[in-house]
Amino acid sequence: MTVTARRRWLLIAAAVVAVALGLRLTLWRDSGEPSVEEFCAEFAHLLVVDQLSLTVNPNDDTSTREAMDRTARQFADAAAAAPAEIRPDMVLLADLTAALSEAVAETASRETFDRAAAVIAAQDPFLETQDAATQRVVDYVTRHCTAAPG
Repeated sequence: MTVTARRRWLLIAAAVVAVALGLRLTLWRDSGEPSVEEFCAEFAHLLVVDQLSLTVNPNDDTSTREAMDRTARQFADAAAAAPAEIRPDMVLLADLTAALSEAVAETASRETFDRAAAVIAAQDPFLETQDAATQRVVDYVTRHCTAAPG
């Protein structure tokens, strides 16, 4: 490779790195806060994971536990990507989902009373706040993540 070809290759590589870095930086605000776009992408992925969970047979403990764990992890990812305006509500919902996942993981589907009791107990600390948090998240997603008709 000639010196000119090597320089051209280095310039192209530098340009690719600069573009990639620029794209990554557009996902973050100057304050280090996650961007609305990043949150919306994580939330969209959460909806896909949640939809997949609906196809699981609740009597199949392994599949149910895996689905709940996957949903809890994706909620945590979406909460981590949430801009400050919505982060407390997303963290609350992620904590609720993690608690529900743990309740399912610690009980068997054949023990319906025990599982129901564990799920109710896991949800109890969130009862007063989950509806309002859910509504704020839905409102935020509607305002910021939903494409305008057009």
